[in-house]
Amino acid sequence: MNLAEEKQLWIRFKEKDDQAAREALIIRHIRIVKYIAGRMAIHVPPTVEMDDLIGWGMLGLLDAVEKFDHRQEVKFTTYASIRVRGAIIDQIRSLDWAPRSLRSLARRIGSAREKLRHMNTHEPTTEDIAAELDVAPEVVEETCAQVQTAQILSLDDYIPAEDSAEVRKIEVTGNAGAQNPEVVAQQRERQEELVHAILQLPDQQQKVLNLYYYEELTLKEIGVVLDVSESRICQIHSAAMKELRKVMQGSI
Repeated sequence: MNLAEEKQLWIRFKEKDDQAAREALIIRHIRIVKYIAGRMAIHVPPTVEMDDLIGWGMLGLLDAVEKFDHRQEVKFTTYASIRVRGAIIDQIRSLDWAPRSLRSLARRIGSAREKLRHMNTHEPTTEDIAAELDVAPEVVEETCAQVQTAQILSLDDYIPAEDSAEVRKIEVTGNAGAQNPEVVAQQRERQEELVHAILQLPDQQQKVLNLYYYEELTLKEIGVVLDVSESRICQIHSAAMKELRKVMQGSI
């Protein structure tokens, strides 16, 4: 189906209430849901399965089909990607998957971090927080890893579009031209530190980061390339992110 044929489907559905056209549009764009679900799977709690992500994403796709204005000069793939991604994130955030003891420890870690920030002139490290709470650094790291679903919106903070153009938050919420030169220099320095840190990682971790963040493959696709399971890809990614967080925390 070409763009002209798709345009006719939109006209039939939106202007003539043709439900067959609606179904055809949904089927045509299910690939958006599968792609985004496959990309986000690496960031979600282990209790969330791929079928859950696809199901939540489908709700976003259905919402996008209903609300899309075919008369506007906006690609449906871009509009739908925002809706699908948002629907999945909303569902993940609504889950009460963390046990009470875990949430309690997470609050203590947060309080300790804020206390140390005020006491010192630098961002507290994992070791600093662990010493403040009298627990092992591994406990702090594991707790943060389990409760930090906000990672979904960190390194992978973009809107996937069919033409591969990335629309990052900074481009829609901030004026890059108004940035302080000193801030720009600091950001560039931290980017260079991050690149150096990535190059120090084991070869397999570098490959996973490259395939995920630059080649934009899904977990399943990365697993095929490296001939390992999707769960193993998640483990490799988590190990890489753990090392990078240590490096970047120490550079603050």
